[in-house]
Amino acid sequence: MTDQNLINEIDKQTEGKKLSIEEIIALSNRITSEKLKFTFNKVSSNPNSVSEFKKANCIGYSSLFNSIGNYIIRKQKLIDKYEFIHLVGELDVFGFNVHDLFDSPFFKDHDFNKIEYKQTGKKKFVDPSLRDYLRIEYVASE
Repeated sequence: MTDQNLINEIDKQTEGKKLSIEEIIALSNRITSEKLKFTFNKVSSNPNSVSEFKKANCIGYSSLFNSIGNYIIRKQKLIDKYEFIHLVGELDVFGFNVHDLFDSPFFKDHDFNKIEYKQTGKKKFVDPSLRDYLRIEYVASE
């Protein structure tokens, strides 16, 4: 992450605080939601430019969320315990693959994130674009 305005904002919100991983996930989601509005248009997925242009698709949402989370983890000196990992997969709802409903290459796949607890092997999955619009905090992954 090189967007100095975003870095300053994150630093201001985390200064003097010892955050849990749940708080880091929540803060990463909140900042991502505040910075972005969803678009189906082709836009950058670079986390340093999506926050500037304020529009992103699922790739940009996941990229920004991932960058914010990993930045906070480094600042909190938790890199030996946690990691945000950007993933690409398919979106299923009640066992039905929604990508089968569309011919558009836009729906070829879907981006989301895995938060890995390195010491225990526990994993949580977060889809920041779904969270922004449907308030779904966590998703499942196979």
